[in-house]
Amino acid sequence: MRGFCLVLSMALAVALGPAPAAAAAEPELRVVLKPGGIDAAAGRAFVEVRLTIPDVDVPAGAPLLTLPLVIANTDTVAATLTELKVTDAASEVPLSVKDDPVAIAYSRRWLAGRAVKGDVTVTYRAPVDNTPPRRGSGPPYGLRTEGGGVSGVGNTFILLPEGGTAYRVALSWDLSGMPAGSTAMSSLGDGDVTLPAGPAERLHRTLFMAGPMRRAPANVTATGFSAAWLGDPPFDPRPLMEWASRLHGWMSGFFQDPETPPYRVVLRYNPINAGGGAALTNSFLLTWGETAKDPEALKGTLAHEMIHTWTASGLGGQWYGEGIAVHYQALLPMRAGMLTPEQYLDDINDTARRYYTNALNDTPDAEIAARFWEDTRIRTLPYDRGAMYFAVLDGKIRRASQGRRSLDDLIREMVRRRRAGETVPESGWVELLARELGEEGRRVHADMLAGRLMLPESGDFGPCFSRTTGRFRRFDLGFDPRSLVGDVKTIRGLVPGSEAAKAGLQDGDVVTYSVAMDSVQGDQARMLTLRVTRAGRTFPVTYLPRGETVDAWQWTRVPGVPDARCAT
Repeated sequence: MRGFCLVLSMALAVALGPAPAAAAAEPELRVVLKPGGIDAAAGRAFVEVRLTIPDVDVPAGAPLLTLPLVIANTDTVAATLTELKVTDAASEVPLSVKDDPVAIAYSRRWLAGRAVKGDVTVTYRAPVDNTPPRRGSGPPYGLRTEGGGVSGVGNTFILLPEGGTAYRVALSWDLSGMPAGSTAMSSLGDGDVTLPAGPAERLHRTLFMAGPMRRAPANVTATGFSAAWLGDPPFDPRPLMEWASRLHGWMSGFFQDPETPPYRVVLRYNPINAGGGAALTNSFLLTWGETAKDPEALKGTLAHEMIHTWTASGLGGQWYGEGIAVHYQALLPMRAGMLTPEQYLDDINDTARRYYTNALNDTPDAEIAARFWEDTRIRTLPYDRGAMYFAVLDGKIRRASQGRRSLDDLIREMVRRRRAGETVPESGWVELLARELGEEGRRVHADMLAGRLMLPESGDFGPCFSRTTGRFRRFDLGFDPRSLVGDVKTIRGLVPGSEAAKAGLQDGDVVTYSVAMDSVQGDQARMLTLRVTRAGRTFPVTYLPRGETVDAWQWTRVPGVPDARCAT
């Protein structure tokens, strides 16, 4: 029911009018975005960016500006932006660049060629190019043009000042280069927005869109749910967005939110990881594509991402945020009467099948971050193992309390603490478990982190479902998965007798592909096509990326139990 996504969410208090008087002493960072140059046939455009940074005091040779070169396996405009010019009251500032060592996320820094003091103006042009990403699978952060407009996430195109200064932010749009009738919005609000003092980095957690947008509802308010998209997806997004809006309201009550938070969904095309997206500040970027045209199949992704709005935490790793979102992504819609028990069962089994057939499911949590982008089987573990971990805990808590308490109580407590501004370390979560389960809670948590199998008992998903087994083939590319990392993807470690070898793939082949391996891994019948370049020829190689057949735990519907009991 879901595509792969990456969370970049954080709560943000948004002021839609002038900043409070008490914050007037804080310096104001001004940002002007001017999209234009749209060439629909070539899939290109640009965004002219103008920053006014107050009270700069940077010595010669020190970093002045920064932007990631690569973030979460996604290229930014750091190496492709043009016409960069920095001036202060004296004159234009000469710049040099220094790049961080190559890693999963690394940055380019622009160094001042002389001492810089006072207010600084930065202008440059960020190119928009719809060419599929060279690096393959990654969150859809990059700038994109469609339907006469542009969209993208700030972490791929907005340079920021170094130093960690707290700024008020004044964001404004210049739409003079856009088609008639164009409007603009962001995770922060519609049109021009003023924010109270806070870190400049919040602009990197912000989604931006401008152009002749379609909106749902037609009249957007500052709070509550709304959606926007450009162009014409292959389905009418409005019924799906209406479903998501109702679910968002129900979830707000479930998580005991005293307010009506703003939540914006932006829908756009994705050439390589369709059906997934990225969670951002009070918003979510949902994608469709050639393999994700069914709005029903996008409901799980929407539910998953809305859950992050409330459950984001400071706990290390992704087992908490992603695991709890997978645990609830079909459960809460079923409780709300918006998915059937059969749809919930399908979601459980999709997760279980991928987890229990994963040959690397015993990988310790401490190893996941370093290996996250090298292998889809590693990348999906926080989602799948985390979900099964929370199902195990829910069952244990319900049995220990004779049904009086559940995992819901612990998650609501975590949400309450976050809302109160408290930082809850992992030890705080473990203490909550210990209150419910004693040393058993500590042991289960330690086992999860160590990579031990998380296996819910037969009734841990409720009285409607019981545990069984099925026979499935493991996901197996047939070669070293690290072959698919980097700009040039060269096959290494081909396994003799594998489906890849039988299809004709060879060591040394240079390949490209246009699907997300995370979704391929989860679909037993999904064929994989690689575009292969060998000896000057380019041709497709298609095969089923599966290996040995193994037993895997599944759940089945218990006959005679009414649907009403499934949502308890």
